[in-house]
Amino acid sequence: MPGGDRALRAVTALEKKWIALNSGAERPEPFAYVATPASLPPYSPDNSFDVIIAGGSLGLIAGVALAKRGLRVMLFDRDRVGAAHREWNISERELSSLQRWGIFTNDDLASTIATRYKRGLIAFHAEGTGVPYCPLTTNGVLDVALDAQSVLDLARERFLQAGGTILEGHSFKKLHLSRSTPSSHKGVRSVIELDGHGGTTTYAARLVIDTMGSVSPIAMGLNDGLPFDGVCPTAGTILEGLEGDKEAGDVLVSVASMQDERQLIWEGFPGRAGETTVYLFYYDRTGIKQAQKQSLLALFEQYFTLLPTYRPLQPGVRHLKPVFGYIPARHGRTGRTAAGGLICLGDSAAGQSPLTFCGFGSFVRHIGRVSHLLNYALNHDLLDEKHLLTISPHQANLRVAWVFSRFMQPQLGDAFSVNRLMNIFAGALDEIGPDTTTRFLQDRYTFGEYMRIMLTTARLHPGVVPFTAHVLGVRGLIAWAGDIAYFAGDTALHRVLQVLGPLRWRRLERVARRVSPALALHLISLRTAWQALN
Repeated sequence: MPGGDRALRAVTALEKKWIALNSGAERPEPFAYVATPASLPPYSPDNSFDVIIAGGSLGLIAGVALAKRGLRVMLFDRDRVGAAHREWNISERELSSLQRWGIFTNDDLASTIATRYKRGLIAFHAEGTGVPYCPLTTNGVLDVALDAQSVLDLARERFLQAGGTILEGHSFKKLHLSRSTPSSHKGVRSVIELDGHGGTTTYAARLVIDTMGSVSPIAMGLNDGLPFDGVCPTAGTILEGLEGDKEAGDVLVSVASMQDERQLIWEGFPGRAGETTVYLFYYDRTGIKQAQKQSLLALFEQYFTLLPTYRPLQPGVRHLKPVFGYIPARHGRTGRTAAGGLICLGDSAAGQSPLTFCGFGSFVRHIGRVSHLLNYALNHDLLDEKHLLTISPHQANLRVAWVFSRFMQPQLGDAFSVNRLMNIFAGALDEIGPDTTTRFLQDRYTFGEYMRIMLTTARLHPGVVPFTAHVLGVRGLIAWAGDIAYFAGDTALHRVLQVLGPLRWRRLERVARRVSPALALHLISLRTAWQALN
């Protein structure tokens, strides 16, 4: 492949880093807390900003959203800001939210679309499972293939046009955080140390946003280790000349039962003319024992060996570029995603679905409302952890989704468990209908839809109930019940908005702005979060 030697070194380095991160080895403390802003390290006035964003991939989109609101924003990365490392698929609905919130125009977005496909496929191998094969055709699920580099090039251009500052070749060293708020309005809350070509330099900010990814030192510092407990090791390539239906994409597909104690799953999405992006991955947990077996190099070996079992390879097929990574998610309650003057977004917050792992879609779905809320918080000096947690883009319906990802991990002694359960589950979704199926796969399902899916699955196959108890265990069942209760409570509160109506709710927000800006922030956050899922 072009640049294959460089990619091989990157895969090897990432694999070694992944094992080290899971080993619990001692790592530098990313934070230094001081009592007051006056005790922060010195910095040049020219190096002071409203917002500093760590990470130059998805962070660029956040930077555009905030800089367009008139905020002084600086973004840094250890490499080039705006370098794409993998391709992105998204739904049309999620993509359009970038236009609705004024981050990009329709013409901007049109220039980044590689292709659209008409339908998606979810299909799990049924041989040996004892249940019927039940493929599902989807609509509006990851059906827009974006040219990731085009998206980031556009974001970089718009960020600079909006007055943003870019700092390349600078690595995070330490973040100094004040435990108390500044005495003056719009005062500095934190100072960040960056290592660059000229040594260590300090930069000041009212708010720091971490978008450095799933193994960000900031996110790990907040959570005393990995900020997630589930992972999908992923390997694949962008291919040219691969045969297949160019109007269809494979969302989740298996072609065999368990292999090497894993259920391998394929994804395949059409790209630019003649190109297809194919991924091979599996669901697993974190931890040193697991990490030592989660070799990306070994997964690439399986990918190249097994690719013909997924798609026939015709003469002339070429691999253009590797795609790889450890994609994170949480198998339980949310971890810590904020501190005073600091918030994590994107993979650093691990807020996407543990089933579909649509991190890019989750980020895009919320970045408009998040930037709006962060602007409000900055204008009202609501930068304590409790306020920023209100803004963090976590959905109540994703609190229950970790159960599905547990079912994607094969049970010992049963090579057919994943394929069996997924065909059963697909049968339930097929009976319920395409609208609910689409909302489920887009992470937009309601509490009523969730319960209907669960009860329909249990009615069609009562054996799922004891199987669920066996997989989750007592502690898992208790945790799941708590997450369902949380989801139900959020739904009940959402019902209040529906009864009052948007106009009355907004009147409450206006009253709260005069009486308690913090309460107003909470009310606006609730409304915009629900609207993002409608």
